[in-house]
Amino acid sequence: MFPFPPLDCHAHIAPDVTAAQVRTLNGAQIFAMTRTLDEFDAARTNPQTGLLWGIGVHPGVPRALTQWSEKRFSAAVKDAVLIGEVGLDRRGDSATQQTIFETILRTAPATLISVHSTGRARKVVEVMEKNPRPGVILHWFTGTPEDAQRAAAAGCYFSINAAMTDQQMTALPLDRVLPETDFPASRSRTGARVPGDIAALEKRVATLTRQSLGEVRRRWYRNLATLAERADIHHRLPPDLQHLVAIARTD
Repeated sequence: MFPFPPLDCHAHIAPDVTAAQVRTLNGAQIFAMTRTLDEFDAARTNPQTGLLWGIGVHPGVPRALTQWSEKRFSAAVKDAVLIGEVGLDRRGDSATQQTIFETILRTAPATLISVHSTGRARKVVEVMEKNPRPGVILHWFTGTPEDAQRAAAAGCYFSINAAMTDQQMTALPLDRVLPETDFPASRSRTGARVPGDIAALEKRVATLTRQSLGEVRRRWYRNLATLAERADIHHRLPPDLQHLVAIARTD
């Protein structure tokens, strides 16, 4: 699968992770989500090769909602390439969640955005239809096939993991799919031992699509390359990832 290392477009990593710990991740390129503005502030002072930190306001985490400040978010996001994890969740106050989510969609500069939709997939799709923007990745999307079609029509991409069913995966357009582990969530179901461990997912997708493992991984990088172009953030990606998506565009 050379020259492409593992790609993980949604995982959670401690903000104080060390370089030695990152070196155990087999060179994976990882979108590292945060849950709160405080967590992102800690993470942004700890740059690590292979990690792209996201600025997060997790809708299912109460302290993320109480910490929310549009002024603080706007100041932090100026230098961000990734926003995540944000969105809607069946837990907590839906009105507050939606206000924050829509504010982020309307006001954030060009970025990738990893969106949570647990228990509120259709509502997330409705919000995206009203606030369309490039760069959105619906993480672990479990809406209906109709919901997926509507989300794709609104320009969304999808990140999938091995805990999802075959039916959930095959309802998504292949050219809009990216890999994730959502580590450390559901490790027994995803098979991910560490962030970036997408081996089980690659095998599942290879079987479903009748492609080789190498073809599956190449497609994911090509999909990311296209998404980065649409979101106009290719030139702002970390150098290693920028190089990989450039290869994927011509591969």
